[in-house]
Amino acid sequence: MKLIAGFPAQEVAGPSTVTVGVFDGMHTGHTMFLRRMADAAHANGHRAVVVTFDPHPDILIHPETYRGLLLTPQERYQRMAACGIDVVLTIAFDQDVRSMTAAEFMARVCSVVHVKTVWVGWDFALGRGRDGTFQRLAEIGASLGYTAVEIPQIGESTPPSASFIRNALTQGDIAVATQALGRMHTYHGVVVHGDKRGRTIGFPTANISIDDRLLLPKYGVYATRVTIHDVLYQSVTNIGVRPTFGGEQPRIEAHLLDVTVDVYDALAQVELVAFIRGEQRFAGLDALKAQIALDAQHARTLLAHQSH
Repeated sequence: MKLIAGFPAQEVAGPSTVTVGVFDGMHTGHTMFLRRMADAAHANGHRAVVVTFDPHPDILIHPETYRGLLLTPQERYQRMAACGIDVVLTIAFDQDVRSMTAAEFMARVCSVVHVKTVWVGWDFALGRGRDGTFQRLAEIGASLGYTAVEIPQIGESTPPSASFIRNALTQGDIAVATQALGRMHTYHGVVVHGDKRGRTIGFPTANISIDDRLLLPKYGVYATRVTIHDVLYQSVTNIGVRPTFGGEQPRIEAHLLDVTVDVYDALAQVELVAFIRGEQRFAGLDALKAQIALDAQHARTLLAHQSH
């Protein structure tokens, strides 16, 4: 898959089927849509092209409610490639782009991509004032030389959305998020050196540094699966600020169950399986240690059930 940043000076793709969107989370609706679009594009001899944005438009448009990304741009690109997308054109979403009408934006896209078909979802809107509905894009296409295709809503239930998944995660509703995503919500990062407090109470943890643009779930303790060096470990993970120790910066700290391994500087993948409890402050280390032991046993039970 070819990645292109910004609007280049010359055409970057021949006859193409194009869609526009952020596709944060790459949930089940996204993947179904992109696979269907890519299949149709290839059947017509077109390239399948996604025009997307970074940073997320809501940082400018809705800063008061923006909470963070579900996936980094790189993670989104990997999942787009797996859907059969050939080219991703990433546009820096700034005030200039925000001020464009749908007609202005599509004319800019068509100046660098040979657009033959534009695919949109049933609830799509693009451009200043969200004037770029399907009907408007079809009108614009009549002058720019493309046809517009609208994919209707499938089924009677409300399809998943990135905002729905963000809400589920911030409420600790991991099962709901998992179903909407079609997979467990996952964080990737490097295991870094922490203050080693967990080691002193018998529960050493892997302190995992992640991209700070990502949304964190509800602070608390989770049953998780951690993959390091292609080995999958059952784990119990605290995500939060560790109030017992007076912490302020959120951390992801995973205790690998029933195993001791050196994982410093390794890349780690953390999958959220289930929410166990909210983060809380303990009166002392003995109370904290006793609760972690209970959390670990709870995680073992949840993970054993999940694997069957």
